[in-house]
This record gives sequence, C-alpha cells and structure tokens, in this order.
Amino acid sequence: MTGRCYAIPTMDGSLDIIRKHVDDFTEYAAAHPELTFLVTRIGCGIAGWKDSEIAPLFGKASELGNVTLPEEFWKILQ
Repeated sequence: MTGRCYAIPTMDGSLDIIRKHVDDFTEYAAAHPELTFLVTRIGCGIAGWKDSEIAPLFGKASELGNVTLPEEFWKILQ
C-alpha cells in the first residue's frame, strides 16, 4: 500500500515476477475486506504486456468481493 493505492510493479521483470506481486496483492486484498480495490489494466501500457498475459494472473483476485477488475480482464477470465 502507498497512501490509498496498492502498487504492482510490471516493468522490472518477467510474468513470473509480476505473478508474485499480484499474488501478494490478492493476499492483501483478502486480508482487508473493508477496503475496495479498483484495478487498472496494469502492465498493458508502456510495460508492453497484453491483456491476455496479465488478466489470468488475477484469477484468484477476481473471486474477491472487494476487487474490481477492468472489463478487458473480465472478458478473458470468463
């Protein structure tokens, strides 16, 4: 957490590294159901990842009631 945001780095490595960061985020979100997390299309801009590469990393997070994912991710996860 940084202020009212949760930062997930996407430019410092492979999808395996990003997966670890997303898993950490998912654990944090699950432990804090009183907070709401509005996830953007992380990594799909200047980092150069495709929605189809990033969206599956949020599979577990998509099951949490306090996490909202972008429509592009939902289309892939469904």
